[in-house]
Amino acid sequence: MGRQLHLRQHYVFLLEPIHAPSGEVMAWELLTRCMQGNESAVQADADSGHRLFDRLLEAEKWQLFLLQLERIDALYQSGFSSVLSLNIDSDIIRGILNNHAVQQKLDQLPLLRLEISAFFTARYHAADRLLLQKLAGITPALLWIDDFGAGSSTLSMLSSGIVEYVKISRSFFWKYGTGYAFDTLLNHVNDFCKGVIIQGVDTQQQLELASSKQAAGLQGRCWNTAYLDDFIDQSVNVPLSGALKNQRSAITHYRNFL
Repeated sequence: MGRQLHLRQHYVFLLEPIHAPSGEVMAWELLTRCMQGNESAVQADADSGHRLFDRLLEAEKWQLFLLQLERIDALYQSGFSSVLSLNIDSDIIRGILNNHAVQQKLDQLPLLRLEISAFFTARYHAADRLLLQKLAGITPALLWIDDFGAGSSTLSMLSSGIVEYVKISRSFFWKYGTGYAFDTLLNHVNDFCKGVIIQGVDTQQQLELASSKQAAGLQGRCWNTAYLDDFIDQSVNVPLSGALKNQRSAITHYRNFL
């Protein structure tokens, strides 16, 4: 899996903010923009990782993961000082477990979080839990669950106590956010982790609704997204709050996020 490949695509990395209900940025998520040929960055789609994984061979996913770690390391070396989540899947987890050098790199990134989709497998079972427990045992990077409330989501994913935050899927929020079932789910999930992050906060109405819920964080198109490389260039020796406030030219908003 460590074999070097020439990636078929050109990747651009972006940072999407996660806001606390009070308004401040509590964390960021790495998004990957995949471009081929002469495709422009504006035309390409950005993805947190899960759908992108479906289009890549296992070895290509691993090489992309190594490239993501390289850029994340450069970001933190530039003075970035906030939590950042990175999406991974079972192939990448197994690669981490078998690669001591990558484990050492993760040891040097204490603010990095590894994000696992609720679509981790078709049906979550004991072998998946064991794999996540092994990962949690060899790296300080805390685990997040993504897309909860959709697909194969189950509270058994959280019962091991190794999950820090859980992201509620945007489709579940859009469909059930005004109902009693949504509040009940949040209450149950909050019992198993540090807090819930609601995704799909794309309009002012959704922002007002999500802000009234028992959630630690909100994420969606209500907020701008930054090119990672531009953020590095303009964040060197600048506190994060100052970069966000004064370096507005680095922030670009896209409507075509997956």
